[in-house]
Amino acid sequence: MAFMSFACTEKSKQEMNQAGEEAQEAVESVKNDMQVAKQEFVNNVEQELNNIEQEMEEVKSHIDSESGEAKTELQKQWESLNEKKKSLRNDLQELQESSQENWRDLREEIDDRLYDLQTSFDSLKVDLGIDS
Repeated sequence: MAFMSFACTEKSKQEMNQAGEEAQEAVESVKNDMQVAKQEFVNNVEQELNNIEQEMEEVKSHIDSESGEAKTELQKQWESLNEKKKSLRNDLQELQESSQENWRDLREEIDDRLYDLQTSFDSLKVDLGIDS
């Protein structure tokens, strides 16, 4: 009887070890998936920012060709837009350095700020008479 109890205990230990290993593999898989999703998000936002930066340089030449009060107001809008862009770049860097647990919270904030940046930029282009 003691042998049977020992065999059951050994089998139980093996099953528990196997279950623990499978759980650990599942956790690692989720972490890897989150890392991939985070990197894809960062890459997408960086691409959007690069596109906006290119367009901003083109818009800057339109602003420079303006004169008087209109030019002053457009330059203020452009500077505000540039500050938003810089701030968003900093937040994106913070996101890259963030832990896996809290990156989704930062993602929502960055999504909102990217939308705000794009909306502000579109407004500036409208003020300049540039088609979006």
